[in-house]
Amino acid sequence: MRPAQPLLLLTLAGFLSACPSIGADDDDTEGATPASRPGPEYSGGTCPTLEDGLNEDFASAELERSFKLLLPDQPSGAPVLFAWHWLGGNADAIVGALDLEDRVENEGVIVVSPVSSGSAFEWEFLSDPEDNIDLQFFEDMLSCIHEQFTVDMDRIFATGMSAGGLWTSYLTIHESEWLAATAPLSGGASEDVWIPPVRAMPVLLTWGGPTDFAVGLNFHAANQTFSQLLRDRGSFVAECEHTGGHAIPNEASDYLWRWFEDHPMDTDAEPYEALPESYPAFCSIPD
Repeated sequence: MRPAQPLLLLTLAGFLSACPSIGADDDDTEGATPASRPGPEYSGGTCPTLEDGLNEDFASAELERSFKLLLPDQPSGAPVLFAWHWLGGNADAIVGALDLEDRVENEGVIVVSPVSSGSAFEWEFLSDPEDNIDLQFFEDMLSCIHEQFTVDMDRIFATGMSAGGLWTSYLTIHESEWLAATAPLSGGASEDVWIPPVRAMPVLLTWGGPTDFAVGLNFHAANQTFSQLLRDRGSFVAECEHTGGHAIPNEASDYLWRWFEDHPMDTDAEPYEALPESYPAFCSIPD
């Protein structure tokens, strides 16, 4: 296990306190970028030119935001993975914790690691979706990345740890129109914040078992609840319940990418009847 990440504050307890502990046309032109469905509309007017590395002063929701962009050698038509950092973390930390620079080099994925607005809990998962600055930020980043690189809109993914995991769970609920699959790490949700996503989607939940409990937040119960809510509405869910508490398991980079690789939005049917042997023993498909 990697060392546990900084824990969420006590004032977040209300967010999860209610969680019960319950059981596109083909382009045949040689060398052309593959056609892709449209992305969301950018709210800031004209997209700026994006560069590999830190992009600053990115206009979104009347704020100047920043995000780290990691580009493969051939970004045109590439999949995109959004990685959201934990409370007190930063864009570089989540990239390092999940070995995402290696994924860029070896898998050709574009990695986006956003910088928070500096709000109390980094990401606005306690706010109403209407006029939510971080929902707009996600759509604006995706819009401009797609405009510049014509990315594969059937392979847009999200992950994050702790506060980033809670935000990834929030995105799962509210941004299923754009996300093919998600994989929150120590995220989850309560029935109080649940809204059925507009599209059932594959979700891989990872958490640290009964000891994944921090400063009033029961991530074990939150993940059990979120899993049940998703499955009740038709989403395919797999669970990776390790025993390391509030931490990222060492195997996470490999099995998260396998999940994303196997779950593009345009797949005709769920590819897993059982999890492949490459997944850790602590991962399973719930009954």
